[in-house]
Amino acid sequence: MAESTRETERAATRYAVKWIVLSLVILSLLGGGAWFALTTGLERLPKKMCDGAVERDLAIRALPRTRTADDSYDQRSGGTEIEYACRVYTSAGSILTGRAEVNDVSPATWVEHFVGASQHDAVKVSVGGIEAMARLDQESGISYVYVPCVPRDFRAEDASEAYAVTAEASVVGDGRVSGAALRQVVTDFAYQVAVHTVDLAQCQGRPSLPGKLPRYAAP
Repeated sequence: MAESTRETERAATRYAVKWIVLSLVILSLLGGGAWFALTTGLERLPKKMCDGAVERDLAIRALPRTRTADDSYDQRSGGTEIEYACRVYTSAGSILTGRAEVNDVSPATWVEHFVGASQHDAVKVSVGGIEAMARLDQESGISYVYVPCVPRDFRAEDASEAYAVTAEASVVGDGRVSGAALRQVVTDFAYQVAVHTVDLAQCQGRPSLPGKLPRYAAP
């Protein structure tokens, strides 16, 4: 009788242990699912954001994990007014923003405007007449891109210097990364915004644009 009682108790203990383990597994899965739902707002954005202009991966690389995220864009492409802007907002408060427009400016004037006479506070790359640079003294990763472009309805000889699409991008608030990694991803974002604006402008003799810019060298 005593042996039967002990066997019953052992069986009950094994049953209880199994339920405890199963409960812990279920709680772990539920907790993981809740965390996933609360931190994958960026992953749920369209693969190509801002009406197909910019890759979602750039926002994932630039911005912190967040519960929800949204993208928006504005554009103007009539007459001499050619502008485009793309923004990615997160419920955590961080924003990735980029804007491009057609300007009458030479590469030299453009560089001087953004980094001044001393260029030691910026990193720069160039390829095929395209210029890109990022400030070293800004935590926002603020970056700039210059793409030569004479829009369809413009005459090159009317420019006082040279027509080009110029773009600027930055992170407002916290970024997922910082330093060189942030500068690079923000520059890539600015470049994609610039490329889309080149399409809007229907540049004459449209330049052959690389899929991505060269990487910055370490400052």
